[in-house]
Amino acid sequence: MLANREIIENNVQRLWSTFDDNQKTAVNAILNRWDSAGENSFVLPIIDGPPGTGKTTVAAVAIARYLLENPREQVLYMCYTNFAADCALKILNRLGFSEHQAIRIPANPRERGPGVFGFSDLEDLSGRERRMLDECPVLLCTLHRAGKASQLRRKGTRVLIDEFSQVNVPMFFATIERVKHLSPDCYALLGDPKQLPMVSTQPILYQNICSYIIGRKSDYEPFSLIFQHRMHSDICAAVNSLRRALGTFDIQTSPNVQNRNLTHPEFGYLYDEGIISDSTLREILDPNYPFVIVNTDNLNGYEEVSYKGSLKNTAEANLAVTIAEAFYEAYKKVNGEPLFPMILSPYSAQVIEIARRLPPLLQERCSTIFRAQGREYPCVIVSFVRNNPNRFIGFLDEPQLRAQTYVACSRAQGKLVILLSFRTFLNAGHVDFDYLCRTQSAHVVDIC
Repeated sequence: MLANREIIENNVQRLWSTFDDNQKTAVNAILNRWDSAGENSFVLPIIDGPPGTGKTTVAAVAIARYLLENPREQVLYMCYTNFAADCALKILNRLGFSEHQAIRIPANPRERGPGVFGFSDLEDLSGRERRMLDECPVLLCTLHRAGKASQLRRKGTRVLIDEFSQVNVPMFFATIERVKHLSPDCYALLGDPKQLPMVSTQPILYQNICSYIIGRKSDYEPFSLIFQHRMHSDICAAVNSLRRALGTFDIQTSPNVQNRNLTHPEFGYLYDEGIISDSTLREILDPNYPFVIVNTDNLNGYEEVSYKGSLKNTAEANLAVTIAEAFYEAYKKVNGEPLFPMILSPYSAQVIEIARRLPPLLQERCSTIFRAQGREYPCVIVSFVRNNPNRFIGFLDEPQLRAQTYVACSRAQGKLVILLSFRTFLNAGHVDFDYLCRTQSAHVVDIC
């Protein structure tokens, strides 16, 4: 039961008043019981939450309302990653859930902290610890911990699964098998079906559970969230170009982030243009251009194959590092805190190539696009690496993996810089990049 019921109730009501109709409909869909229409049907609420549309917040509000209306019931919230579970836990905490009312069970059995309780086996728990977990209204864990966590839930527990784009069909049904003894009265899936699949090297596992369900029941429409609260409107325009190329609906920018570039008070960075002597760099860094595409055709160098088979482009790696260092030097908050841009690439060899060139303070600000999925950063630089006379871009054009571009662009909040060889990517049948470069908000810079 929720001891601090009034606090949670007030916070939920405050948040509910800011929700649009789509968010409210999604919450109600999660709250409703799942009633199968027949033996051959497989219908459950799917919340299609594109980047920044607040799907985790919607889930948290649905959980809170469910427990306020059903004080003796319990919830099991599962994600593919611990990071997503952490995000959900933080939102529940902000709603008023204490560290004993919402607990994350991590993969590391030794990890302990406020609202986080790791353990190896249930037999290792003391009587007090077991009671604490048994009585906790909300348990959060990864799907890999579903078996252990479900043993700490009562029959009829409400089950929510976040990040379904990373949950393939075998994993989903294996998870359902582990929790079937609970006889849940509802399963709800939350995520973005257009993002990257969990496994990118085994085609048989490409399909996520949302695509599978919709494929089995073609007239089923997910509950879609259409207002995003993350990206500047110029960056959102780029993401929408990619969404059109992927054949799905546009998202809209909420007023509170529409003009939120790096110098917006919410970010609070001051831009010192005079510190950058190179005019091309100044143009790339200019806060008046939230979305910049840099044509790298004139860089001296093509892509190369590394010893492990991944690709790298040394010239583009050097450019990415130069731009990142310029952001670090030119953008500061009033207290002197610098901007730490994030560099993303679809190729692990390029990430390694960039990281070894970055100064120590920036070396951890580089990642593959796949690892960045689900995260957000004020400033993002994307290195697409490919530069070859055959205009071949490999898996960036494959149906199931082309979402690399979509995911990379949608990580940025206030500034997005894309490094791209126009002669390789454009007008060569690579639809995503043709759409992207036709975005009206794109500011194109040519490297001389």
